[in-house]
Amino acid sequence: MIDEDLAGFLEDFDDGGEIDGQPFLAVSEMPDEIRALAGINSQSTYHEILIITAVAKQLGITPNRNVRVRGIDYRVRDVRKIDDGALSLASLTEL
Repeated sequence: MIDEDLAGFLEDFDDGGEIDGQPFLAVSEMPDEIRALAGINSQSTYHEILIITAVAKQLGITPNRNVRVRGIDYRVRDVRKIDDGALSLASLTEL
């Protein structure tokens, strides 16, 4: 694996994540998703954060935990590694 500065990569876009009073770097995304159900298309906007996988493990950012991003409280739905696994996307539900 390439030695990379993940914190430096995320710092410019950080939206200020927090879990149990501990800050972490979080880049929020709100992708739209179109789902087809019974021939009817439905569009939804999901909340996700891009986080450093090792930090997520260390802080216990796992499903059903509550996090705060941009001052808004969310519950973590799932966490999935992307690319080489150094970064993860966490899907969130606004509380």
